[in-house]
Amino acid sequence: MNENIFYFFSNLVFRNEMVDMLIVFLADWLIWWMIFFVAVLFFLKKISFKIILKILTATLAAWLISKLIKHFYFSPRPFVLLTDIKTLFTHGLNDSFPSGHTTFAFALATAISLFSNWKTGLFFFVSAILIGLSRITVGIHWPLDILGGLVLGVIISSIFYFLQKTKVSRFNDSPQDKTSNV
Repeated sequence: MNENIFYFFSNLVFRNEMVDMLIVFLADWLIWWMIFFVAVLFFLKKISFKIILKILTATLAAWLISKLIKHFYFSPRPFVLLTDIKTLFTHGLNDSFPSGHTTFAFALATAISLFSNWKTGLFFFVSAILIGLSRITVGIHWPLDILGGLVLGVIISSIFYFLQKTKVSRFNDSPQDKTSNV
């Protein structure tokens, strides 16, 4: 099934040069635009510096964990295993799972949704989906690589959010607050 889904997406390339350019943009450059939009939100005072730090910490932690997994888990890319595949750009050979771009994008989208605003997060989730699908389409990731990146990004950012929320609520539940009602 992984291979069938991969072929469905990879067959969309090399038919139209403009479509190929769009797919390369989504696969390789949209992630930088997501980071740029976070900076824009900060400069427009939609997100505080404190929230930016929380978002970036969660996102970078997810990305680093994906790099750690890649270091210990040998996973050849589709173009290595399938001889009939042409890619739109070159990439490393044996570090396919999980997709680092997808992990980063979904971690960022999740962190923005949880720490800031779910409506803004929705824009980032759409971008993350486009990044993941385009990474399959250009021929450098399997669908399961994308799914792994999605799950890893969402889980790590969620853990960071709930740990931070628990830490803040535990700090606010001081014994002095409980005795003042007596």
